[in-house]
Amino acid sequence: MRFIAPILLILFIFLSCSAPEKRAGGWMLKEANKKIELGIKHFKNRSFAEAEKDFYWALESYILLDNREGQAAVFLSLGTLYLTQAKMEKALPMFKKAMDISVELNNQGLHIDALSSMAGLYLLTEELSKAKEAISQGLELAKEARLKRKRATLLNHLGNLKIKEGDLTGAEKILRESLSLNEDIDNKEGKSANYFNLGLVNLAKRNYKEAGIYFEKALTLDKHIEKPDLIARDLEKLGDVSGITGQKEEAFSYYERSILIYQQLKDNKGLERLSKKIKDI
Repeated sequence: MRFIAPILLILFIFLSCSAPEKRAGGWMLKEANKKIELGIKHFKNRSFAEAEKDFYWALESYILLDNREGQAAVFLSLGTLYLTQAKMEKALPMFKKAMDISVELNNQGLHIDALSSMAGLYLLTEELSKAKEAISQGLELAKEARLKRKRATLLNHLGNLKIKEGDLTGAEKILRESLSLNEDIDNKEGKSANYFNLGLVNLAKRNYKEAGIYFEKALTLDKHIEKPDLIARDLEKLGDVSGITGQKEEAFSYYERSILIYQQLKDNKGLERLSKKIKDI
């Protein structure tokens, strides 16, 4: 009920406007799209409560307009918002609602996005069989639709899954395939994810020099696309590599830089994790 007031205002204007209904609907759609953009901006700044308000504001407008694609986009955005806050019980229903709409509309792109989002969630919750099923379905659709970016994202998920299963050779092969696709379309976010996961593969293989190179590559890209949460993650992993290889001062330096970002992001889990690592140096 939090967002009834602005929605009622829109409804009042929509119903009482003397302009043609089509024009009023166009105005409402434009405002809803603006709210989505504002929500994404708030999300990137980690103003999660404000982002949630913006997304629900847009959702109510899309419902009034019977815009199903808009509704699906909001459900995906809300799911990602909740996933970022580790609110899995709220994220999953949002992704499922987006998928239901994608099936209803026969929209392959939306369907793949929903499957990819659900796969990411299942990987975080260690529900690997569910993750594998979502990835498999998504890859089949992405290949059929020839959607390189979405296929690359799903392959990165599959590489992550292989890491969790302990199949490092399989993971590396799949991640390199994903990287090749991301290089073809110059998808910097995708390449960053690939580099990070390839760093994890080499870290697990105890190829510390190679792991450090990949984490550095991820760091360079994440700085370029201005992703502070990912920068903190990259610095933390570089600190891990330095600590394992006996470079204690360098490890401490990486951890300190990572801590500063986690503090700005108010990421308590990251701070707790690094606090323990520093004690163990």
